[in-house]
Amino acid sequence: SGKGAMGLMQIMPDNFNELKINDPFNPQENILGGTRYLKILMKRFDGKLPLALAAYNAGPSVVDRYRRIPPYTETENYVKRVMIFYNQLSGTR
Repeated sequence: SGKGAMGLMQIMPDNFNELKINDPFNPQENILGGTRYLKILMKRFDGKLPLALAAYNAGPSVVDRYRRIPPYTETENYVKRVMIFYNQLSGTR
């Protein structure tokens, strides 16, 4: 990404150690690290998937500051797109 995120799950290098990623371009490592990070964010945001997704995209401190999905077009669109896919795949609307 233009901001430095790497691999399939677009993980920032600052998070590699915490997420146990040695090679961000190894698909298995990257996906496992990305899912670990999403689990951490889900816990931090009390299971609220839209907030966890916003934090994955914009950073958790930004979501903490706004206490909601931040008013960034990229983040708002990201959360909407992922939630559409999630709802389609989980059978909810």
